[in-house]
Amino acid sequence: MPYASPKLEAIREIAAAIGAEGGVQAVNLRVAEQYINEFGNLAKATNTVILPDNVADVAGLIATAMSVVKAQAPVAPGGR
Repeated sequence: MPYASPKLEAIREIAAAIGAEGGVQAVNLRVAEQYINEFGNLAKATNTVILPDNVADVAGLIATAMSVVKAQAPVAPGGR
């Protein structure tokens, strides 16, 4: 295999971790944490905040993000 950049290696490790047991749940948690942190940072940084239709719908945001992750996941042999 030719030289792989550190960034490429990191992406491969993340992909493998997502595919491991509990990986999808870990991604769900991380997306929720980042959403809440970034939303809080945005609220601190300015006095103008654009709000989504349902700010409390973190579960909906995670479901949307995870549908993207699942759509990109390789299909296992014998899978759908």
